[in-house]
Amino acid sequence: MATLYILVGSIIAVSAIVAFNVWIGGWTPSRIESADEAARILRQDLLTFEPGDVRTLSSDGLSALVKSRDGPSIGYLSARGAGHVSRLIEPGHVASTRIEDGSAIVVRFRDFTFPAARITLGDEELAREWAARLNGDPV
Repeated sequence: MATLYILVGSIIAVSAIVAFNVWIGGWTPSRIESADEAARILRQDLLTFEPGDVRTLSSDGLSALVKSRDGPSIGYLSARGAGHVSRLIEPGHVASTRIEDGSAIVVRFRDFTFPAARITLGDEELAREWAARLNGDPV
């Protein structure tokens, strides 16, 4: 019977800690406010990356794509948890891309640590342009 009390007490205590954390705003998910902010974060996170003028922000504010100023590489920024994940996409890093729901790009990488990403752009033509860039096709 004592084990049951300990189990119930532990569940209540952990639930209270989680509820308190949510209440004080500790679980506010991150967002990317603009394509310019994404370019700034990518430049800070990726030492060899110089952002160019071709950039886009997803319609949900959870990801961004920024083309490099001097080459074929693309910076990808994803809002995850309370922070951001930066990735430099070089030619050959993308296994495949496909368009879903008209305006979302599903990217499969050749990397088991980050195998796929979904980027919802809200515009079919824009999604096709970025899918071509990610595949290494001229746009």
